Amino acid sequence: MDDRKAGWVNRDFWATEQIFWTGSAAEAIRRLDEAAVMVFAPTGILQGRAIASRLGGAPRWDSIVMDQRHVTESDDVTILAYRATAMREGITYRAFCSSTWIRRDDGWRLIAHQQTPL
Repeated sequence: MDDRKAGWVNRDFWATEQIFWTGSAAEAIRRLDEAAVMVFAPTGILQGRAIASRLGGAPRWDSIVMDQRHVTESDDVTILAYRATAMREGITYRAFCSSTWIRRDDGWRLIAHQQTPL
């Protein structure tokens, strides 16, 4: 399916990835695949509705810097790997992260995300 028809003006995964850190929880949840899995320390492994519940109650980050960026792509899968430095209310959080995006009939969805705190 054409990305424009699916509601994606372009495939700027980095900008979309930032939404999961600094955007509204509703906006992030809208981009989740229903089978998504997320791994956070010390929270653990979350899947499906547990992710939406957790995102809905979690404070959002004020800013995020994603460096050491790496991308692997195919027609239907894109994997991002990066070092994140996120800030909010005097707190700085650093982690190595990876996200896997999958093309579905209705557009690109986040199907997996993992963070390893530094």
